Amino acid sequence: MKQDLGLVPSAPKPGTLDLTLDPRITDPASFRVSFLILLDGDLVMSPEHLGVAYMAGVLRHTGFTAEIREVEHGDDEAAAAVEALKDFRPDLVCFTLMSLNLGSCLTLCRLLREELPGTVIACGGPAGTFAGLDVLRNNPWADVVAVGEGEPTVLDLVQRLYLKEPLSEVRGICYRDAGGTPRQNPARPLIHNLEDLPFPARDQLSQHGNKLEYVRVSTSRGCVANCAFCSAPHLKNRVQDGKAWRGRGPEQIVEEVAEIVERHQFRTFDFVDSTFEDPDGGRVGKKRVTAIANGILDRGLEIYYNVCMRAENWRDTPEDHAVLDLLVASGLEKVNVGIEAGTAEELRLWEKRATVEDNVTIIRMLREHGIYLAMGFIPFHPYATVETLVANAAFLRDNSGHNLRRMTERLEIYPGTAIVRRMEGDGLLNDTYLDGLDPYGYEFKDPKVGRLAKHFARLYNNDDYHRHGVITEYSSVFAFETYNVVLQTFISRLHRRFGRLPGVNDVMEAFKARVHEVRQEMGQYNYAFFMSNLEAVMNDTLDPAKQARQVVDVEQYFHDRMQLLRDEQLRVGKALTRLGARVIEVSSTIPKERPGGLPRQYTGEGSGATW
Repeated sequence: MKQDLGLVPSAPKPGTLDLTLDPRITDPASFRVSFLILLDGDLVMSPEHLGVAYMAGVLRHTGFTAEIREVEHGDDEAAAAVEALKDFRPDLVCFTLMSLNLGSCLTLCRLLREELPGTVIACGGPAGTFAGLDVLRNNPWADVVAVGEGEPTVLDLVQRLYLKEPLSEVRGICYRDAGGTPRQNPARPLIHNLEDLPFPARDQLSQHGNKLEYVRVSTSRGCVANCAFCSAPHLKNRVQDGKAWRGRGPEQIVEEVAEIVERHQFRTFDFVDSTFEDPDGGRVGKKRVTAIANGILDRGLEIYYNVCMRAENWRDTPEDHAVLDLLVASGLEKVNVGIEAGTAEELRLWEKRATVEDNVTIIRMLREHGIYLAMGFIPFHPYATVETLVANAAFLRDNSGHNLRRMTERLEIYPGTAIVRRMEGDGLLNDTYLDGLDPYGYEFKDPKVGRLAKHFARLYNNDDYHRHGVITEYSSVFAFETYNVVLQTFISRLHRRFGRLPGVNDVMEAFKARVHEVRQEMGQYNYAFFMSNLEAVMNDTLDPAKQARQVVDVEQYFHDRMQLLRDEQLRVGKALTRLGARVIEVSSTIPKERPGGLPRQYTGEGSGATW
């Protein structure tokens, strides 16, 4: 039995997550919080918002009532969401604010203030973190803006609101004082031990009938790179004290994945770390991801997952190939790499550590391992020239150029980034950014490059995408991107599960060769299309009638290629079925057991998948 020496407990270390409630809070469940997910921008593809899920999990863990609601893009949808909120009667409504959803947030905040005048309105997210006071100045209906990591801040905020205490002592927020003047409190330290967090609430997965594009899992926070365009916390843009990178242990990560598989019968994951193989991209980082992969295999979890990697971390060595083999065996099927440019000068502009040669190497290595490459690329930006555009188009033609949008992508700018500071110094920011954080609110040093960027943005999508970057209608160009991922995962999953069945590899290899042939042809088509438009805009010979025909031609071309590949996919599926491969068994949700149970699973060495 410990002896009571009458010592005063020491204050918790900075960055400690304290989940104990103020003892004056006697009925936390009576305080109701609604998190609204605005389905603009990135969240269109898969709506699950992991930051919100963590905050809801923390509030529920401590006894408060928290819900998560999705709100579709559009004024009518916003009005319907506010009307539905009246029944829930929230004390606090929270938004995650990004540049792409500022307009939607303003509409919702205005309606909330009109219909629920007593509800406190809070915003957070990247835009709030780097422009909190500006958000309050430009959004007269918002009461609070959170800065940095949300879990400890929302817990502190909710307790103060419950007790009706002033917000002047809540670290990590901007707020309005009694006179309505925006104020900013000191930031709180980063959470040091991520394993102190409860698992995130999976409401959105349940709301979608346990079927989403993928479920997001965070194995770490922070980044040791310093890309000039990135607003995610990294070495040069942190607003909170603490370690730049923090990771969870492999055991807890595998336990979270296993819980989702068991509870929701779902098995496709997106590990949302800035870089999966951090903290160093080398021996330490690869030892960690190796432990995660081995944990997945040891638990017998037949899952599929995506990660982000950095090109400079991977070399064409037996050791790195062995790590990729292991990751593929454990379920890796898609990697997002911020390639960003095919020229050395632009890689320096973005403060990338990778070289052009590094980028070529990782593209080839991922292809060799059957891993889909989701490439970040920024050909159009304020400092782009005709020469860099041509060089980038040629790089893409030769290295995974079948996605036309990579050749025509525009830089989106965010507060808190080095590139925005440079553009401000060069006088390239315009009023739409300065007043409303418009991600396209900048000028091009070469006006003709700017004309070309806007020309391409108009070609194959509607005004929402051209002006705001919000995808509300899908052209065939966008549809092909989505289908291309599905196609590649169809290939990798079947190979992994049925590769040892006699005859399957022959069918799959022939199919992969055909797909590669079509993609190569599309790369040539995209390059020719890009160069034709570049020359027309640069020479002031653009014909509006020809442009209108091009829109139809591009739509038809991508539609036809998708149909061709779908026909091939259907033929392959039938051929595999005749060989005894049950194609349904590679779906994201786990198929119901047949009499006698599912086929036994085996794990073999190397990238040759087994079943």
